[in-house]
Amino acid sequence: MASRGDRTREHLLDVAEALFGAEGVANVSLRQIRLAAGQGNEAAVQYHFGDRDGIIRALSERHTPRVEEIRDRIMDGSGRRPSQRTLVEAFVRPLAEYGTRGPSERSWSKMLPDLLVSPRLSLETIQEHSSAAAAQVGITLYGRLSTKMPEQIAGERLWAVTQFVVHVVADRARLVDDPQPARPISPDDQFIDNLVEMAYGALTARHASTPRVERGG
Repeated sequence: MASRGDRTREHLLDVAEALFGAEGVANVSLRQIRLAAGQGNEAAVQYHFGDRDGIIRALSERHTPRVEEIRDRIMDGSGRRPSQRTLVEAFVRPLAEYGTRGPSERSWSKMLPDLLVSPRLSLETIQEHSSAAAAQVGITLYGRLSTKMPEQIAGERLWAVTQFVVHVVADRARLVDDPQPARPISPDDQFIDNLVEMAYGALTARHASTPRVERGG
């Protein structure tokens, strides 16, 4: 059975997660988290997490391994040389699928764009909890793309697609949580498959340095 301190910590983390997702990471103070959690002890948040980065680290410990389980599932059985499509699937689907699982997962999805553009780049924290497969997928995909285009372009495409996926998943999470969404929401499977296909198209599109193949009429 969890101790009272552990229950308080988890409750504070649940509240912080929801507030960060709804208001933006930079817009939520430790005091707001404490008050929303109904915690009278003014030092409670600092005691359990230290500061905002400590909360983000704790949330990363909660969510990142679960995202990586999806990636590991995709890569299992893919062999020593997975296809480029499998690599793109493993690059995109984990975040897309995770964001469809429930309110907690949606809050994390909505936080990720903030972490991606943070000057302190808390993604270093996320990477600490990522599986070796995550790094290997990115490295291998970069290597494959670099055989078709300049290395710098391959890197720029991976970064652009990463931003695209993170922001699209966050945007959909906001729509799902909105009681009056501004536009229709596609079914989960359709959304995930479409995002994977769009990412694949963007990553593998012909680069200007690649000779164009002319087709006969």
